[in-house]
Amino acid sequence: FTASHGWFNHFKTCANFHSVKLSGEAASADLKAAEPFIKLIKEGNYFPEQIFNVNETGLFWKKMPERTYIHNEAKTMPGSKAFKDHLTVLLGGNVSAYKLKPLLIYHSENPRAFKNISKATLPVHYRANKKANDAALFEDWFMNCFIPEVKVYFLEKGIPFRILLILDNAPGHPQYLNDLHSNVKVVFLPPNTTSILQPMDQGAIAAFKVTFAKAVAATECENGKTLCEFWKDYNILHCIRNTAAGWEEVTPQCMNDIWKKIL
Repeated sequence: FTASHGWFNHFKTCANFHSVKLSGEAASADLKAAEPFIKLIKEGNYFPEQIFNVNETGLFWKKMPERTYIHNEAKTMPGSKAFKDHLTVLLGGNVSAYKLKPLLIYHSENPRAFKNISKATLPVHYRANKKANDAALFEDWFMNCFIPEVKVYFLEKGIPFRILLILDNAPGHPQYLNDLHSNVKVVFLPPNTTSILQPMDQGAIAAFKVTFAKAVAATECENGKTLCEFWKDYNILHCIRNTAAGWEEVTPQCMNDIWKKIL
């Protein structure tokens, strides 16, 4: 069932949803603290192509759907700890809906699945680190992944190399980033404003996770395997390819919509 905007607005009125209170991060967002930040972006005379935001999200990449027989069966299988295996993905893009190549952080430097595979050919920037929010790791991404990629993008577009990078105040985002490149201004979100100002939190990451799940589902019936057999063989290389596919499926329209809410 898909409701039209008119139907839903009528439904809200009839159901008296105006009295519903928000809870959690969105409810506690500091609108007054957000106003000068938005003004700073607008008055900076940046091109839409020059304004970027990135954010991390975690994936339990082998976790089975809850409340299903397969989830219960998975817990009893040998090596079931793998179903709790966790990785971190850094996603980002600009106001013009350009999407950066994802950064994927995993605990293993050389997984067995990488045999005969060059990391340079992967569709993500792959890094190994047991502390996914490590500041040195973020600095490495900033200098060796983000800046080179954006330089190429600007050359193709004929745009001056000048960047406004918006970040939240996570511990892994070092405050000294502004000292690393004269043409990159890093602006940290004011406290308690992430839910209203962080573009990647405004739908892009959610859309990515939906399409990631679809990519996994599309491969579940490969070669007539049962779901348990498939999941047992599902390795980090499969996850990386599905991560890239999921991010690829996040549409320019989705990226445009999330920035519209802020700018």
